[in-house]
Amino acid sequence: MHGLSTLLSSVTVFAVFGLSLIQDARVDAHSWVDCTNMLPSGKCAGYPIGYPTRANPDINTLYTYLISGRPPTAPVCQPGRQSIFPGKNPANLPPASVVPGQTLHLTWEANGHMNHVTKPSDFRTKSSVYWTGVPNKLIKTRSELSKKSYLLKTMDFATPQNCDDPANPNTVCHGNVTVPKNTLPGKYQMVWYWRFDQNPVGEEYSTCFEVIVKAPKPKAPATPKRRLSIE
Repeated sequence: MHGLSTLLSSVTVFAVFGLSLIQDARVDAHSWVDCTNMLPSGKCAGYPIGYPTRANPDINTLYTYLISGRPPTAPVCQPGRQSIFPGKNPANLPPASVVPGQTLHLTWEANGHMNHVTKPSDFRTKSSVYWTGVPNKLIKTRSELSKKSYLLKTMDFATPQNCDDPANPNTVCHGNVTVPKNTLPGKYQMVWYWRFDQNPVGEEYSTCFEVIVKAPKPKAPATPKRRLSIE
C-alpha cells in the first residue's frame, strides 16, 4: 500500500507539473498589435482601440485577449476594451487615418515565437487582417472570420524576413495591409488575428483597431499653357 500511495503521489505531482507547463506555455504565447500605421520615419501614426501603451507595466494583463478552444460564438474583440466602436482613442493615441489605396504598416512583437524559416515551405504561424469593407459594420464573433470576403490580408507572424532582430525574443515584427482603392470614406473596424497553431486545443489572439478612411484630395486642375503670339 505504501508503494501504491507513493506511486499515486508521483503521478499527481507529474500531472500538476505537466499542466503547469502547458499553462505557462499558453500565457507566454501572446501578442497584440502596437501600431496600426508606422510611418517611414519610425513614428507611429495609428494605434489600436483601448491601447494602454508599452509604458503601462500591466499591458500583458490589460491587452492580451486569448480565444481558447475555437468557440464560434466567442467575441472577436476583447469585451469592454477593444469591442468599443468607434474606438474613442485619446488624442495622443489616434486611430490610423488613410485614403483609399494607401498601405497600413502594422507592428507587433514576436514574444518568443520566432519561426526560423529558411524556405517558403517551412512551417510558420500566420496572422490575418479582417474587415467588412463597410463603414461602421463590425465583425463581432469568431465565426464571422470564415467569410472569405472579410479577409483582407494574411501574413507571417514572426520570421527573419518580417522581424527586425530574429535573435531577440521580443523583436518587433511587421506586416502591411492595403486599403482597397474603391473604399468609401468612413470609419472601419479591422481585426488582426493570430492563430497560434502549435497548441492543438486552439489558441488565438486578436487586436481590433479603427481605421478612418478619408476622401482623396481632388487633383488641382492643370494650368493651361499660354501660347506666345509672334507678330
